[in-house]
Order: sequence, then structure tokens, then C-alpha cells
Amino acid sequence: MFDFQKRKRKHSELNQGEVDSEAFHKKVRSVILDGTRSLVDSVRSLGYLKEETDAVKEPLPSQECRLAALCEMAKELPLVDDEEQECCSQSLVAEDGCSSHVDLFSGLTENRTDRAAVVTLMGEEYVIPPHTAFLLSDFTRIQPLVHYGRMFDLVVMDPPWENKSVKRSRRYSCLPSSQLKRLPVPLLASPNCLVVTWVTNRPSHLRFVRDELYPHWGVEVVAEWFWVKVTTSGQFVFPLDSPHKKPYEMLVLGRYRPSVDLSTRFVPVEDQQLIVSVPSALHSQKPSLSEVLKPYVGAEAKCLELFARSLQPGWTSWGNEVLKFQLLDSGLISFCILRPASPPNQC
Repeated sequence: MFDFQKRKRKHSELNQGEVDSEAFHKKVRSVILDGTRSLVDSVRSLGYLKEETDAVKEPLPSQECRLAALCEMAKELPLVDDEEQECCSQSLVAEDGCSSHVDLFSGLTENRTDRAAVVTLMGEEYVIPPHTAFLLSDFTRIQPLVHYGRMFDLVVMDPPWENKSVKRSRRYSCLPSSQLKRLPVPLLASPNCLVVTWVTNRPSHLRFVRDELYPHWGVEVVAEWFWVKVTTSGQFVFPLDSPHKKPYEMLVLGRYRPSVDLSTRFVPVEDQQLIVSVPSALHSQKPSLSEVLKPYVGAEAKCLELFARSLQPGWTSWGNEVLKFQLLDSGLISFCILRPASPPNQC
């Protein structure tokens, strides 16, 4: 006879990861709740939010990125020797203003013009912002980025963290945490470079970034921020205390080889800041951090995004889905706000 009571007791027991997650949630709960209330009230007073409560909707199915499949096929191509890497970038638009033939895998592709360009790849149209460079590749072909000859003042990355639900849905390929150490961040970051990593609210991922990955690169942790996801009426997209999904994710910010004169060059990075936004309906699309990070890196900073799924004007981007959200019919983030987690004295 099947023992339903035994199964119920066993199902109710939490594993160590779940215990750690609950402990972490209790630690940050008041920061999330109080800070979000303050920000949402400020924005609602400006008329940016709806008054009615809207229903929580599941993200749209992730679009299949056919360019990621191209990266797999490109592994069969011969690797370019270091001696042949002198010219590791190519212009998307020729001098006569027409689109030029580009090899997306051997080097970085640049839109050097002041206007966005529309290109057709595999029968689909993609929008390439002005003054943008990108490399479509995976780890096996990241060398053109290293040979690009540019050191960056800001590096942002959103790794494809291992996740059971993602594995089941097959939305995208996951990457073991240990593989992230292979990223050549020390070869790409200038001294004092701000390194920002999106992290799920899984404590093991947070510990890995804070205690293993950043020290491996020579990056010193300076702050941990939260991205809080709300509906168009200002409600959490999931109940704050939901045992399954939390309405927030984290960002770990650090400085690469910080120098002693850092305080005189940049605004100090404050800890426990909140970014509050209405998330895109497209799975895994994150809000742009370009404007909110500008005070900490300067207006003229050279910026790089790793594991990118979209492009930003003036940025360099790398990933095997780097053009995923550049399709003409992609969605957009509705709004994004950054304020201290504690209620400000005045708006």
C-alpha cells in the first residue's frame, strides 16, 4: 500500500539549498519591501503606473535564436592564428553607405556610423545601433574580442546559470559556474573597471561570484544590488514570500584592481541599491544598465557586455545570442528606476 503521509512529509522537507535561500530572503526582505514601496509610490505620483491591479502573466516563450545554431556550425571552421588577428574588426556598412559582406565569426562587426543600420541575416532583419561592435561566438572563438585591442571601463555579464526549470524548458543552454573562470576578463578590463554580474537569487551562485569568481579575476566586491520586478500597477510580479519564485534578482558589483585614487575619480558605489522595473514579456531580457551605471564609470567609459542578447549604442557585445533581441519584432523594457533602498528625503 502506498503511504501518502510518508510522501507528504518527505515532500515538505527542505534541502540545504532551499534552507539557504529562505535564510537569505529573510535577510534582504525588508530592504526589498521598503525600498520598492518608496520607489513605486514616487513613480505612481508622477503618473507612470496604472491604478488597477493587473494579472501576473507568464513570460512569452523564448524566441529560438537561429544565430546560436550558427555558432555551433562555425566550430567546424578553422581557427584563425594569432598572427592573422591583426585585422580583427570589420565595418557593417561600407564607405558608400551600403551594407557590406561580413564574416560574423572571425572578428568583431562594427557599425561605425551615427545611425542605426538594418541588416538581413538568415532571412530575418536585425537592428544594429550606432557606434556598436559585436562578436557572435562562444568560448571557443572569443579570441577576436581579446585581440580587439580595447580595454573596457565597464563589463556587464548575464551568465546562463544552471537552473532546473531552464533545463526542463530548454529555453537556452546552461553553463556550469566553474566555466565562467575561463572568461578573459583580466585581459579586457582596465584598472578600476567596474564589473557587474547578474545573479539569480540562488545563494550558491551568489557565493560563487563573491568568493570565487571575482577573486580569481582580481575583482574586489564593492556592492550588491537588487533588480525588483513589478507589474504595470506597481505590484510584485510574484508574491514577495513565494516559496517558488521570487520577484527579484541580484547584481554583484566589483572593481578590477582598484587604485587608491578611485574616490577622487568616480562616485562611490553604494550598497543595497534597488532597480525597479516592469520586465519585458520576453524571457530573460534584462533592463539596460547604461544610464544607471554612468555615474560610477564616467560618461566616456568604454563598455562591454558578455553573454549579451541585445546591443546598446556605444557598447561592445559578445555572446552566441548577441542579436537575439535585435529582431525588429522584439519587445522592450517599459521603465527602469534606480534609487537608494532606504526612502529618500525628497523625490
